[in-house]
Amino acid sequence: MEKIKVAIHQPEHFPYMGFFQKMEYADVFVIIDDVQYSKGNWQNRNRFLNKNNTDEFFTIQVEKNAYKKLINEVEVVDNNWKHKVVKKLEYNFGIDFTDLYSNKKLIDINMKSIEWARERLGIKTPMFLSSDLNINTKSTQRLVDIVRRFGTEYISGEGGKLYLDESLFTDVKLSYHKPRVLNPYSALYNICNNLTDTFIEDVEKYYKTNLI
Repeated sequence: MEKIKVAIHQPEHFPYMGFFQKMEYADVFVIIDDVQYSKGNWQNRNRFLNKNNTDEFFTIQVEKNAYKKLINEVEVVDNNWKHKVVKKLEYNFGIDFTDLYSNKKLIDINMKSIEWARERLGIKTPMFLSSDLNINTKSTQRLVDIVRRFGTEYISGEGGKLYLDESLFTDVKLSYHKPRVLNPYSALYNICNNLTDTFIEDVEKYYKTNLI
């Protein structure tokens, strides 16, 4: 089988730059959208450094008991939070995201935010949703099976060391990725402040020596 590197990640909202570094390095990137929604994570919020040099969050309000649903089932609340977030981002970045936040499902908003960022970063990596793959195994085994669908190597974040069952990677190479980012803020902040001009070149140089 052709040596293809696969990365897998949950759909965050305007993710930070480490998310996109891994996407650029991988040959295939899978968004795992059919797992349980996690409250208090980055699936419905992110942050940036505002004009006053202060951390500021922008948050999607999701339905009550969203944590009982899969990510791709979660709906957003229909109230004035959308107007507030759109105005906040327009004030800080000069971009009108009304269309992006008009979607009723969290997954659709997040995928639009990911597409917006990857287009501006010049990322061409093919991207798939796990819900379209019809792979129904669980936990680490499911990740291994997803990788097998496309290639032979899994690019995991460092956090994978805490939960992956490494014994299941018998015919799949496992590599851990440690991101190198300028800041912890959303890619939206980095792109709009011209901090990503050498993004592609930097990823290529860094990953040659920083996979473990």
